[in-house]
Amino acid sequence: MKIIDAQVHIWSQTVTPTSGLHRKVTQFTAEDVLREMDEAGVDAALIHPPSGWDPDSNALAIEAVRKYPDRFAILGNFPLDNPDERRRVRGWRSQPGMMCLRWPFLHPQQQALLRDGSRSWLWPAAEAAGLWVAVVGVWFWP
Repeated sequence: MKIIDAQVHIWSQTVTPTSGLHRKVTQFTAEDVLREMDEAGVDAALIHPPSGWDPDSNALAIEAVRKYPDRFAILGNFPLDNPDERRRVRGWRSQPGMMCLRWPFLHPQQQALLRDGSRSWLWPAAEAAGLWVAVVGVWFWP
């Protein structure tokens, strides 16, 4: 039986994540994740790029998939507040390892974006492209 980790983050912007739930290291690479996966007997993982603290994390995830295509896939994202980015939905799956789209809507100001209609274009665009959309809408932390 294959064991798949459904959520890992990698980052390289030499920043420390702000959430209390993430390890406090300035970078965490695909090789770091693979080392821990191998120790735990995990066969593959879905990378969730942490664009909140590493804006280049999608590119980093794509590079990880290029290097380790049998070990990683990606639930990627792009800035939803930039109308020019909407065109990316159509060709999203053509990027190496991209499985679907994912955004966190954890804070009240992010959640308001789901209610104000400004992101309503996303759902039909994703459906037309055959993409799943994963959202994180509630999060509890100390």
